[in-house]
Amino acid sequence: MATIENMTDNGGYVIDVKTTSKTVYMNVVGTFTPDQADKFHQDYEKQIGSISTIDYVLQVDCKDMKVINQEMTPKLTQSFKLYKKSGFKKVEFLITNNVVIKMQLNRIAKTVDLPNYEIIDA
Repeated sequence: MATIENMTDNGGYVIDVKTTSKTVYMNVVGTFTPDQADKFHQDYEKQIGSISTIDYVLQVDCKDMKVINQEMTPKLTQSFKLYKKSGFKKVEFLITNNVVIKMQLNRIAKTVDLPNYEIIDA
């Protein structure tokens, strides 16, 4: 399955479905514009539409992600709702010792009642 990549100077993402390891790897970098977030949601739906997500782990690499501003919080919440709706076996958020990012991810995961998630210092 093809990898989708959308990067700009400010940030972007990679969505890679790895069928052999049953992992959907996403790398989130920098910050998104509202348009980028909408495109991310479309690309996400396109990439996971053909797999049985219950057998897969969603691994979201947030090590290069910037703190989300208030304007973009609803877009991040929408992303988490998509992850929940997808029904992955597990959702892992990889971070590098960033307390603010960890708090934001935890808060939104709890808000949308995302099951089987873990925030991992990587």
